[in-house]
Amino acid sequence: MPSHGLEHWRRLCEQALPHPGHADLELAGRTVADFFLKDFADLGERSVGRTAGCAEMEALLREPPPEAGMPFTEAWQSFLTKVAAYSFRPGHPRFLAFIPSAPTYYSVLGDWLCAGLNYFAGVWKEAPSAAQVELVVLDWFKEFLGLPATAQGILTGGGSEANLTALVVARERLPWEHRAKARLYTSEHRHWSVDRAAKVIGLHADQVRRLAADADYRLTPSSLRDAIRQDQEAGLVPWLVVANAGTTNTGTVDPLDAIAEVCRESGLWLHADAAYGWPAVLIPEGKSELHGIELADSVTLDPHKWFGQTFEAGCVLVRDGRLLEETFRMRPEYMQDVTPDAGEVNFCDRSIALTRRFRALKIWLSIKTLGVAWYRRLIQHCCALAEFGQKLLEQTPGFEILCGRQLSIVCFRYVPAKLQNETEEALNRFNLALCAELTKTGRAFLSTTLLNDRVALRFCFVNWRTTAADVEEIVKLLQRLGDELATRFRYS
Repeated sequence: MPSHGLEHWRRLCEQALPHPGHADLELAGRTVADFFLKDFADLGERSVGRTAGCAEMEALLREPPPEAGMPFTEAWQSFLTKVAAYSFRPGHPRFLAFIPSAPTYYSVLGDWLCAGLNYFAGVWKEAPSAAQVELVVLDWFKEFLGLPATAQGILTGGGSEANLTALVVARERLPWEHRAKARLYTSEHRHWSVDRAAKVIGLHADQVRRLAADADYRLTPSSLRDAIRQDQEAGLVPWLVVANAGTTNTGTVDPLDAIAEVCRESGLWLHADAAYGWPAVLIPEGKSELHGIELADSVTLDPHKWFGQTFEAGCVLVRDGRLLEETFRMRPEYMQDVTPDAGEVNFCDRSIALTRRFRALKIWLSIKTLGVAWYRRLIQHCCALAEFGQKLLEQTPGFEILCGRQLSIVCFRYVPAKLQNETEEALNRFNLALCAELTKTGRAFLSTTLLNDRVALRFCFVNWRTTAADVEEIVKLLQRLGDELATRFRYS
């Protein structure tokens, strides 16, 4: 094989790769910007979305990767007709399923800036401004929650990653000889990311004690004490409690202050999963409801739920912040150039990930632009919507409240007069079918859960766009669809 000299390789590399020019890029950028503006302005006037089966999606989108590219306008049309047309919109004012996300436009802009600038937010040296903005945002969250100055944290991709991070930090405090005997305590109404995190860190299923909740769906201090005592007497090692600060099912908050006292008595780590409920501390009612969260050893937050941020934005805060870096910090030889000086933070030293997006930008930009007062109004608005929704359901024939308002969630079902004597199994199948019928209309999207073996529909209000008129429309639609369904549905 002939050997080539320096000039040969210089000639091969003297030009950058061809890329669309300024005019093409400007057209593409304006197309996307105009789309975002229009979408943001009239989202509530359109369908909440639609789904499709695998065969339909395969037929629309399955293709080999094109060897030669196409004009952006053609790719954009393909996006509009084949991608954007087949999804539900969590920011829609009548998307009240699961725990949705309703970002402010400034969060959207922040994410756009984040993607365009593509800052590496893993180490201080490469983007000190990104690191400092994240530190500022984390300090704001600590202040909201009443955590001490010693607390430190990191923004994550979501609550699941935050819960996992917290459990890893807590596990590092356990001697190796105790880990096989360690026991984690949580409510039957915990988020399943807790179970997944326990599995990832190597716990067996029987090392997670899933305790029955009371009639209000709360973990009780007495049941927790009993479980700890039983395990101690069996020679096991009570280790960690995961308390809920706003469950996904019902919005319920466990008695955090009393649970913190049990943990203090027995020397257990207390992790508060506040992924959904944490912003409630911004208003007096919510601060009272979440009293005791400031005593937790670690807390999970999800700003992309009830804090107006785009996916993905999670957070974990650890009371003794030094433990984060003691758990995750490593300094391989290829990272020797980025050792931080005093006061500087490499966020890659606080988590699993090395490469990190500048997630803090959208949160910082939103708070700077709208102010904390706007977020207080958001929480008040959503709690008021939940109160309104519950009262409307109570006054509308056929609806039954299965769990009254907790934070901004209400659980209920519809039982038409014709079905009053049907079995619980039949009513469950009916309400599942009713929820599916509602989804087909494209007007609203709700999700269901099980409470005491009864299927419940849920209103989950986190959206600044949602109004009383939206709630009234959904209730009337459910009543009409339910009555129609009752005439043709087979129950036994």
